[in-house]
Amino acid sequence: MMSEFIVSQVCVGGFDQNFSYLIVHPDTGESAVVDPCGDVSLIREVCNKHEQIVPKYILITHGHGDHTSGICEIRSFFNAPVAAHPDSPVKSDISVHDRERLEFGNSFFECFYAPGHTGDSMLYKLGDDSAVFTGDTLFVDWCGYCEPERMFRTMREVVFPLPDSCEVYSGHNYGRVPHSSLGREKVCNPYLSAETFDIFKGALKNL
Repeated sequence: MMSEFIVSQVCVGGFDQNFSYLIVHPDTGESAVVDPCGDVSLIREVCNKHEQIVPKYILITHGHGDHTSGICEIRSFFNAPVAAHPDSPVKSDISVHDRERLEFGNSFFECFYAPGHTGDSMLYKLGDDSAVFTGDTLFVDWCGYCEPERMFRTMREVVFPLPDSCEVYSGHNYGRVPHSSLGREKVCNPYLSAETFDIFKGALKNL
């Protein structure tokens, strides 16, 4: 779907084909970075392509080091407050909670608590339902290594109800394509389409 935001998926390398993201609201210049890590200079290059960048947030999907290694470096040119779950091992300026909204541009990010991969995992959905940033909870075609019962509940109760229109932007390039619509993932991703815990647990044997 068409979005009022510009989303740049940055292949930063990192520990294992990591993605970081720059999201810009073109009318206001307000900008957010998700999971700064890997080669942070690549994020800076993307920032420099925009006429106006107003740093608003650094959003952390979970506290694993391969997703947070660039926080200090990025703040040298993108000096925004760090937002993370209260239980994150990352020192944050903003503690985000389930269903909380963070104002952004003329819209917002909606935050969803999504435990399973870690106890501090968060999803961030753009207010126009054009994108959701899923970290290591949901990948294209896969899910993250997890505590099975918590992840199954997250898939059924948190992820599956989100709008089909959301483009899934995950933390690693593990799928057949770098990003995909949530509508497609609901049909084709065996970890998201599993209707029972037994089916989900069986699918985990293929991770």
